[in-house]
Amino acid sequence: MMNNSKKEEYVFYGGSTEESVEAGCRSLGELIIKRLRENGDDVSYIDGLTNESITYSDLLEQSVRLANRFHRIGIKKNMMIAIMCENRLELPLIAFAATYMNAIPILLNPAYTSTELEHVLKLTQPRAVFVSPIAVKTLLSVANTVPSIKMITLIGAKERPHKRVTLFRELFDRNKLKSARTFTPQPVSLKDQVALMVLSSGTTGLPKAVQLTHYNIMAVLAYIRDDLKTFSLSPTSLGLALLPFFHIYGYMILLSACCNKRTLVSLPKFEPKLFLSTIEKYKIASAALVPPLVVFLAKHPLVEKYDLSSLVAISCGAAPLSKEVEDMVQKRLPNLLLIRVGYGLSETSLGVLTRNFGKPGSVGKVNRMFWVKVVDPDTGKTLGPNQVGEICAKGPMVMKGYLKNDQETRSIIDQDGWLHTGDTGYFDEDEDFYIVDRIKDLIKYRGFQVPPAEVEAVLLTNSKIKDAAVIGVKDEVNGELPMAFVVAQPGVELSEKEVVDWVASQLSKHKHLHGGVRIIAEIPKTASGKILRRELRTMVAKSKL
Repeated sequence: MMNNSKKEEYVFYGGSTEESVEAGCRSLGELIIKRLRENGDDVSYIDGLTNESITYSDLLEQSVRLANRFHRIGIKKNMMIAIMCENRLELPLIAFAATYMNAIPILLNPAYTSTELEHVLKLTQPRAVFVSPIAVKTLLSVANTVPSIKMITLIGAKERPHKRVTLFRELFDRNKLKSARTFTPQPVSLKDQVALMVLSSGTTGLPKAVQLTHYNIMAVLAYIRDDLKTFSLSPTSLGLALLPFFHIYGYMILLSACCNKRTLVSLPKFEPKLFLSTIEKYKIASAALVPPLVVFLAKHPLVEKYDLSSLVAISCGAAPLSKEVEDMVQKRLPNLLLIRVGYGLSETSLGVLTRNFGKPGSVGKVNRMFWVKVVDPDTGKTLGPNQVGEICAKGPMVMKGYLKNDQETRSIIDQDGWLHTGDTGYFDEDEDFYIVDRIKDLIKYRGFQVPPAEVEAVLLTNSKIKDAAVIGVKDEVNGELPMAFVVAQPGVELSEKEVVDWVASQLSKHKHLHGGVRIIAEIPKTASGKILRRELRTMVAKSKL
């Protein structure tokens, strides 16, 4: 829906929600408790690996017990509580308990190296860290360099690996909870109080801590609750939670499911047979995925061995999904009624643009509560239809800012409140939006702009190619040369020349692989599925030494 005033031509507004953002609650914690009470004794969450499950009422009772324990050990408002684990039941218990206390949960990738983790911990200064066995060794290697850490708690283990470590099962308040109904979090200033921190993906440098307020997240929950009214899935159908909960996309799926009575089956990580067998076993109806997993469903031979007929809806975000891959997965899984594609950032709490139906290749229209425009990155001028520029967003889900980084905050959010995404795109005459690429990732070849995502989409249409990534390598004459890294399908012979010829047969000359091809075992990516192009550039630089 376009704002028709002359001054704001080509500024689009997604409309308001029927749901109240506050829903009569004075904090996010109060809203979570209210919804968990309403949802009662139905199953909230199933661990697909262990088959362990928990009801909404038990989730409420256990998270309130943990909050009471937090109070007794001195965890207070504004204290940072770091959670560093794979997808598991303890994560929402800890995050919700911290939220009830108006402390700030910060979600960390358990695969961080010691260097990455030390940077994040020194930046955020958490008082307590909750860690699973897969990450405890890394944490202990750097914990002594971060004086703010007063407590390290190990989840999912029976023995202490170190004297500094407390076991999670010992932490719960031993006093039997009389009633979760008497517990009420303290009210906060919704638009000022930080409720959650997540780390930016770090694809262009060290991770930055994104501060999301109570109001930011309550706006997401209002939007999703409103959205579910028009969503055709049965309330009793099961959703698959495979995306990592430490990523904003995964955590919002978890939080909204708990608050909107949608049962989730979760997996700690992607393993092909486990992924497919879980869909078959639990008759999963919907799954939130990233493009590499949609490519897997579209192309991997293992998919044919499982009954995926229950899967009727796929949501895809975090990185571009090409029309070609979308068409392939639709043909392979004919029961799919909906491939829902979204575009958003950690800095916008969730999606800015969504396509439920409509044009494959697009990311759809502006979401409710958002304003969006496309601007010339050099002049700042607002652009019209089919003109590629930087996508900018504004609305109640835009972050408060980066922690301890006012300079970066000012560089991404301008004086008028517009968040400059760093992504290029355009909209057509029907107000459908298309993402072209990251501004910093665009390859400049002889003055032409080459979007890596476009070349990658063509590479993935080749049946011999399992995965692909494209970067620009510096060249004195041409500026940058497009270079491809490809992963061959298992047991298939693939030559570099075949790859070069494949792209040359389908794209204009400036988009050809002038920088060559490297066939490698795996494309480096973040946990959310974004290609780590800086690691590919490092590989190229090292090979030239």
